[in-house]
Amino acid sequence: MRPLVVCDEATYRYRDGTLALDRVSLAIETGEFVVLAGASGSGKSTLCRLLNGLIPHLHGGDLTGRVLIAGQDVRSTPPYALSRSVGLALQNPEAQSLATTVARDLALGPACHGLDRATIAARVREVAALLRIEPLLDRQPVTLSGGELQRVAIAGVLALHPQVLALDEPFAFLDAAGAMRLRETLRMLHERGVAIIVAEHRLADVADLATRLIVLHEGRIVADGAPRTVLAGDVSQWGVEAPPWARLAHVAGIDAMSPTLDGALDLASPNGSALHSSPHNAPVTPPALNWDDVSFARNDRIVLHQAYLSAAAGEIVGVLGANGAGKTTLLKLGNGLLRPQRGTVRVQGQAIGQRPLWEVARSVGLVGQQPGHMLFAPTVQDELEAGPRALRRVDRAWIGHVIEQCRLEPLLHRSPHHLSAGEQRRVAIGAVLASQPSALLLDEPTSGQDALNRKALQKIIGDIARDGMAVVIATHDTEWAYALCTRWAVLDAGRIIASGAPSAICAQPAIVAQARLRLPMAEAIR
Repeated sequence: MRPLVVCDEATYRYRDGTLALDRVSLAIETGEFVVLAGASGSGKSTLCRLLNGLIPHLHGGDLTGRVLIAGQDVRSTPPYALSRSVGLALQNPEAQSLATTVARDLALGPACHGLDRATIAARVREVAALLRIEPLLDRQPVTLSGGELQRVAIAGVLALHPQVLALDEPFAFLDAAGAMRLRETLRMLHERGVAIIVAEHRLADVADLATRLIVLHEGRIVADGAPRTVLAGDVSQWGVEAPPWARLAHVAGIDAMSPTLDGALDLASPNGSALHSSPHNAPVTPPALNWDDVSFARNDRIVLHQAYLSAAAGEIVGVLGANGAGKTTLLKLGNGLLRPQRGTVRVQGQAIGQRPLWEVARSVGLVGQQPGHMLFAPTVQDELEAGPRALRRVDRAWIGHVIEQCRLEPLLHRSPHHLSAGEQRRVAIGAVLASQPSALLLDEPTSGQDALNRKALQKIIGDIARDGMAVVIATHDTEWAYALCTRWAVLDAGRIIASGAPSAICAQPAIVAQARLRLPMAEAIR
């Protein structure tokens, strides 16, 4: 039987000349479960887009070598034809949301393939049940959270019944319950014989399901084999963060896929040090940003209800909760993108009220879940200077500091639109910091970030907080937030149900269960 996917010396350069894949050769058989790992910009997303023809048909550029999908050459086969064999869920789920309701979105792919109404309806019901998104079917995609959109995008791909399912960072925006449901779905599809390809930074979510782990570094395959074999080596040299139990195994000489955690406190930490909550000690100062009895509804649906939250200068506040809990809405109210229908948002003690957005943005910077939406300049250097120029506060020494802190020097002359999602996120954070706001709001900042960039981002945030900036972070990454944040605020169904030190929140099983939080390892093994 011929392989479903064949790459033979595949080399690809984007239109700007950036080398993304360098002589990649691989074959993927029916029924394999392959995880693609590697640092941001290593070529994972490029390889996924190559598999269903978005490269070269949509992105252009220069492709050499041979790439066959179910025997079809990607150069001569259009993406709509390849989609019968390979279904791809992109890293940005909004890019795959085209219809006015979720149900119509799920029906769109099968309809484009000419299926009859009864079959289309059956497939919509099937994938909605599979991903447990039945309550979302009549919702408009624009009203969904990032995690909800991600589940819808994956369901839309599954509705095509592809032979190969390719997912680019599918766990990025999912809460603990959503991640577990996706794991169950992938396990079931694999048992049915579907070939699965997952590009993912967070191997703890998926490595134990895989039959094969491929590591990419600077566009080349540097490791390829059974996960236990690959993870037994030092994958950190390629910017890959192994699951905690694999890091322990590497030192202790035990089975690399064993989830044995006893005595692993020092080894399982995200930064290689002891696992404990050691938040930045914020000074006691008046709030730089304050939500006072804030409520917001959309289409008669309550999104945020009577929220009270504050962030002082030098404080790092983590906002946690399940998909759809209201985290993104809270942040957008904080910088004036949305205005409360009840209550008041204050910046430095002054109510936002009806102040123009540009005026609020001088004090409060926001980096959203999809950083690509913020990027518009021809180069990264231009992107970093655009905000300060508009606000007439260009400080080249400070911009240089931001470039260094965000590790942007190698990207300065590249187009932001040709970067990986992780690189785009670093650029967006740098662009906001370049304008020197007094408060910074970050929505899922570690999404798409490799281990090195997560650590670097942790240092950046710690440094700017020590310099007096208030930081509020909406995240599902409890491991990262546990080590970084001064305080957590937990949202459930639009209400803040708990606020306090991360260790105190984790010690309340009812709160953890209600908000569907994933316990950090230090707390899980106590």
